[in-house]
Amino acid sequence: MSEDNILKDLFSKDEGSNRMNIFLTFLVAIVIYHASVFWIVLQDDIQKQFDLENYTIDFDENSFVYEESRVVNDEERATLEFSVPNEMFESHSGFGILYIDISYEETSGEIQDRCDTVSVDLTPTDVSAVWAHENNVLSAMNSDCETMSLVLYVFPNYDGTSLSVTGNNEQFWMNQWMDPSHGQGEFNLEVEVSVNGSPGSILPTISDSGEEVTVNWEAVFFNTIVS
Repeated sequence: MSEDNILKDLFSKDEGSNRMNIFLTFLVAIVIYHASVFWIVLQDDIQKQFDLENYTIDFDENSFVYEESRVVNDEERATLEFSVPNEMFESHSGFGILYIDISYEETSGEIQDRCDTVSVDLTPTDVSAVWAHENNVLSAMNSDCETMSLVLYVFPNYDGTSLSVTGNNEQFWMNQWMDPSHGQGEFNLEVEVSVNGSPGSILPTISDSGEEVTVNWEAVFFNTIVS
């Protein structure tokens, strides 16, 4: 092989190597460019797709109050019934909690006559409510003329406090706290009176044959606010 052919072959190899180097450099530049676009230009848009929105759920409460009085005779067990007008369900997100206050006082007029014993029970019915809630107070009894207070949690998981939630959208959380079926129907409160006579008396006085019991029903409704 002549010297000219050897030099020509060497230069040909260098030219091919240079072309390969240029191609590899160009390829690396393309990869770096696309990586830069992905991590710098599109990073915010991509991150937003995985970020979950945070919401605060507040409750605007409004009460329906009803008061009634009933004379309950000695050893009688009377049933007082209560239901909420449909308008309350139609204008609110839900029925949250039912509060009941029962009050009475000694009315015999006898000197030193003791307060009678009054017992009350909110008996479970077919009304949709959280009857087994740990904070319910469904019965009470006393003999000192003090007001007794009962409470029934009606809407599941509702206690009136604000909540912080993550994900989904506002309408989703609004729907979670909107259900008119809870609290629809009739509540029954059973009241029983046992007359206590004056000190030293074996039998109750003639005039002390029962008590007037006043019951205050408060149905707490709410509207849901998601922000």
